[in-house]
Amino acid sequence: MRDYESMVLISPDLNPEEAKGVIEDLKRMITSAGGEVVRVEEWGLRDLAYPIKKKTKAYYFLLYFRAKAGFTAEYERNLELREDVLRYLTLRLEDGIPPAKGEEKACSTSTG
Repeated sequence: MRDYESMVLISPDLNPEEAKGVIEDLKRMITSAGGEVVRVEEWGLRDLAYPIKKKTKAYYFLLYFRAKAGFTAEYERNLELREDVLRYLTLRLEDGIPPAKGEEKACSTSTG
């Protein structure tokens, strides 16, 4: 199993619940292929740096998951066929999945 990070931009034409439904579909796809969704970060509706498909905003979602090596081709094909997905980028993580912001270890400071 390999670790992956996938940023998905979803059309602002959907309401927030429908956008979350798209992510739920992707999570089901990952788990049905024997993968594991580690974490999903919802960044909300944000402005785009430039228009994509005549849209100036998008819902941003960041997924961290583990899957078999050949899975990403099928995953990205599914994203490409969805009209509600404006853009996506999936990267293989060499150093594993980073901890969530709340899981980071606090650095110790000593005074003396």
